Amino acid sequence: MDTFNKLKAMAKETAVQVGGSPLEKKIMEACANKPWGASTTMMSELAQATYDYQEYPVVMAGVWKRMGERGALWRVCYKSLCLLEYLICNGSERAVEDARDHMYQLRSLGDFQYSHEGTDHGINVREKSRKICELLNDRARLKEEREKARANRGKYGGVSSQKMQGFGSGSQGFGNSKSKYGGYSSEDAKRDGVGKSGGGGGGGGGGGYG
Repeated sequence: MDTFNKLKAMAKETAVQVGGSPLEKKIMEACANKPWGASTTMMSELAQATYDYQEYPVVMAGVWKRMGERGALWRVCYKSLCLLEYLICNGSERAVEDARDHMYQLRSLGDFQYSHEGTDHGINVREKSRKICELLNDRARLKEEREKARANRGKYGGVSSQKMQGFGSGSQGFGNSKSKYGGYSSEDAKRDGVGKSGGGGGGGGGGGYG
């Protein structure tokens, strides 16, 4: 039965990836049901998109949609949480408020369950959702994390004025490979308990999802 569910999940993901705009496809790739994480470059581009009034709703809708996946698609849910965490620290202020508006959904993931061959994969989702809720509830810490991300942008490049339209000036932008919330380093993978760590270069995907 589990094999059938996996095949069904793969068929569903393939069908979804056929259509969609370039931005939607980028979100699909960032949250794909594959045992590796999205690159920091890709997450930075998605964070940048939250500063555009037309692209912002596309990004957030994609995140919340994929967060609703369950069972054999646990990686999709988990990776949508990782992307949301990155957006909270590197995206527009509106993205932060959107996350707060979805606190009920985030808290409900504290009961996420999925095990395969004796391995509790659900713990990855439960722990990540808990950490995000804690961050959203701690305004002082969130401000500090966003300021760190902004400082890093000052070193490695900032948000273009074109992308800032619609969300005011002085908003935080998108991080870099050295940001605490950037990418999927092997250290992050070990911290989050997501299986074996994979390879990852500068700005590339890191931790594996066993």
